[in-house]
Amino acid sequence: MNTVRKLYESDEQGTVHVELPIGAPHRRVEIVLVWQEIDEARTPPEAVDKKRAEIEALAGALSDDPMARPVQPLPETRLPIE
Repeated sequence: MNTVRKLYESDEQGTVHVELPIGAPHRRVEIVLVWQEIDEARTPPEAVDKKRAEIEALAGALSDDPMARPVQPLPETRLPIE
């Protein structure tokens, strides 16, 4: 079973045209279609701006000089087990 999620906009007649390539000719498939109207004002702009600021702050924190591992001493040599 494969899942595809895409957003479409209806045309002037209120119809949504969906093409679903499955990658093989003459193959029988069952398609279950569920649609839901999207409320464009669902996410307030303040929340988007806050999230963008959080991501930019994270990117700023990652832009520092890379951490370097100090030089490690050679491993100790041990006598073989007899």
